[in-house]
Amino acid sequence: MFRLVQLSDCHLSRDSAATYRGEDADGWLARVVEVCRGLEPDGVILSGDVAEDGSVEAYQRVVEKLDGLAERMAWLPGNHDERSVMSEVFEPAGYQAGPVLDWGGWQIVLLDSAWPGRPEGHLDDERLKPLDALDDRQPALIFVHHQPLPVGAAWIDKLALMNSERLWTALKDSSARAVAFGHVHQVFEAEHDGIACLSAPSTVANSVAGTKKFQLRDDLPRARWFELSDNGRWDSGLVNVD
Repeated sequence: MFRLVQLSDCHLSRDSAATYRGEDADGWLARVVEVCRGLEPDGVILSGDVAEDGSVEAYQRVVEKLDGLAERMAWLPGNHDERSVMSEVFEPAGYQAGPVLDWGGWQIVLLDSAWPGRPEGHLDDERLKPLDALDDRQPALIFVHHQPLPVGAAWIDKLALMNSERLWTALKDSSARAVAFGHVHQVFEAEHDGIACLSAPSTVANSVAGTKKFQLRDDLPRARWFELSDNGRWDSGLVNVD
């Protein structure tokens, strides 16, 4: 059994005292990570918007807070991130960027949907190319920052993965079991063409589901976990912070 934790939308800033939507981004991440340590994960995925301002300082503090959390660490950028800065900080710390990782007998695929200067997501031929190399005999778990289908919240659905049909076409008849994403700041679970679609809530601030505008809700879980079996079975749930 391979246990994986997905942390998303941390929104740390250069200033450790800065808040995000009125919440303590650094403080909440520290609390989430502490709970996750109790799960003893084998791997961790940072699925975008790790920083609010794309600063070196924010990414360095993330590395410090996550030190020793899992043996394997990986990341992909969100629309608030700076990919080059993330690479500069995360690569020396041993974090992987994929795009395809072999973890616990699973193909962990990291698709970069973030485009400079644009809040919505997009996947072109080059960024979809990792899916062409998937081994149909080995189960796959796909990570992307932007949601590949509507989650029922107008404020964030207008900033979704704009060409999601290309992703679903690429995944048709593949070994993908689930697509996991962040970006939406709420808990969401659905299915598309037999593939599960799961969001990880933000580690700092989440919204009431199904609202036209962001409406802060302070009692939602703050991360997602996966348990992956080498026979292709899997399970997932939410990390709660007391």
